[in-house]
Amino acid sequence: MRDWKEIAASVLPPEFELDEWNFPEYSEEALIKCRNLCKENVCGTYGCSWSCPPGFSSDLQELSEKYGKVAVIKRRFEVDLSDSERLDGLAGELQSSVRDLVLAMRREGYECLGFADGACRYCGKCAYPDPCRFPEMLVPSISAAGVDMTAFAKANGKEFKFEKDAVTVYGLIMMRFRHSLL
Repeated sequence: MRDWKEIAASVLPPEFELDEWNFPEYSEEALIKCRNLCKENVCGTYGCSWSCPPGFSSDLQELSEKYGKVAVIKRRFEVDLSDSERLDGLAGELQSSVRDLVLAMRREGYECLGFADGACRYCGKCAYPDPCRFPEMLVPSISAAGVDMTAFAKANGKEFKFEKDAVTVYGLIMMRFRHSLL
């Protein structure tokens, strides 16, 4: 089985940075904070997507029982932060890249689930609350799982920051080898 970084290098644009971080620790405080931010519904997807609460209800405690590693992919873009259309496009590009990597890793024998910012965009309009039409393509929101990116980065010796004229988009791939399920 190929290493995930080798798979990523064959799938992702070269501008993405790749790293393996320690699995995010479950924090009830972080979960509540993230889910409350979701409930504010600034993005308009709360309660209408399988990738956002309450449709996506798994948390880090559950996910850590299934997956043991997390791959981080990120890419920095210089962009006018008031250009919501461009920011939305960047989030869509990230989700597509996360999805492509997850699918490639699954073909290589990994059990994995990818996360990115915001609601899954695969279908355009989610079927929620009807069953997800393409569950293998689902890319849940990082916040929906209760990942506080600032604390997660800090725990891995990294810095998560907001910039005036740039944005860094992050994707997480939670994974383990299928054979480790035995």
